Amino acid sequence: MARHLRMPRLSQTMTQGRVVEWLKREGEAVKAGEPLVSIESDKAEMEVEAPESGILRQVLIAAGEEAPVGAPLAILAGAEEDIEGLLIERLRAVSADTPIPSGDTAVRGARGPSGKRQAVSPAARRVARELGVEISQVEGSGANGLVTERDVRTFAAKGAAASDVGAAEDAQVIPLAGLRRRMAERVALSRRTAADVTTVADVDMSRVAALRKASACSYTAYVVWATAQALREFPILNASFGGDRILVKRDIHIGVAVALEQGLVVPVIRSADRKSVEEISREMDELAARARDGQLAPDDLKGSTFTVTNSGAFGSVFFTPIINQPEVAILGMGKVADAPVVRNGEIVVRKVMYLCLSYDHRAVDGAPAVQFLQAVKRRLEEPEVQPR
Repeated sequence: MARHLRMPRLSQTMTQGRVVEWLKREGEAVKAGEPLVSIESDKAEMEVEAPESGILRQVLIAAGEEAPVGAPLAILAGAEEDIEGLLIERLRAVSADTPIPSGDTAVRGARGPSGKRQAVSPAARRVARELGVEISQVEGSGANGLVTERDVRTFAAKGAAASDVGAAEDAQVIPLAGLRRRMAERVALSRRTAADVTTVADVDMSRVAALRKASACSYTAYVVWATAQALREFPILNASFGGDRILVKRDIHIGVAVALEQGLVVPVIRSADRKSVEEISREMDELAARARDGQLAPDDLKGSTFTVTNSGAFGSVFFTPIINQPEVAILGMGKVADAPVVRNGEIVVRKVMYLCLSYDHRAVDGAPAVQFLQAVKRRLEEPEVQPR
């Protein structure tokens, strides 16, 4: 039966997504469960499978374009099936400057440079507003003359080049789009809303370093383990801030930031307080590998109650991590390095790391925040006992 393939909701906060790549061409057969299109959400890029077998009869949203959750991306149907009914919404959009009544806001009409009415995607309209582009001046390259986001960005880039001759030769233009744009929106929101404070503790990681030789577990795995155990003791940090209330979560699910070329994703270690360091390490390795391969599932990114991020892997000593909204705190790791410390009145060399806790002062007071950080520190300095 002919049907629309619609933009899925791949995360709780996703309102629209971007088509990264169609894995099948128009006219090709596709089997149910076979990867059909790669979608970029506000958190990650992942492949979406075909809901049923059929022919990819028509692509409605091209690669590089954005569409709201629920909007038709393509039409799946049998080779001889009539798809006219599924195309009627798009035809209405082309012929009238109004949103599609069924809820598909994939296109709206506008007068193009030739004076003829043309279709304009919502993403193109939004980007045109952001960049100050007059949409009627943009030629559409999509199906039936659809003006796409790429068309608007190309038009804007040409205009910028024309107004900045010489300087353009020395600059690379990187469009703020997809995962990078959504990450920018989220961190800006966090900075605007949270009353964030950062406190720092130095941790002697010498015992952890010795254990790692036998376990092959990463420093991050030990920190996630220690954090999960400390959250049992200080549950106010295992919470989210929601308008006029604080929601303290019963389960402890730790998000671990993973750096990708296009931005950060935060896969989740569920029930981390009930897992050993070894179990956490194996799960982190699996999630990180899937993240780099674009194979994370939506459930891998949902439901974190606290986040750990490690900039020390890139050489940072300490920093002020930005809270992953709506959580109330985030723990940042600096690099582990040899440093002189005083022990029993003598200067000795130890493996030292700085832990940086940013917390939302609207929900967490300074005393429990510092006490929590010290609880993490104690567990890392004496990691031999691992309570379950």
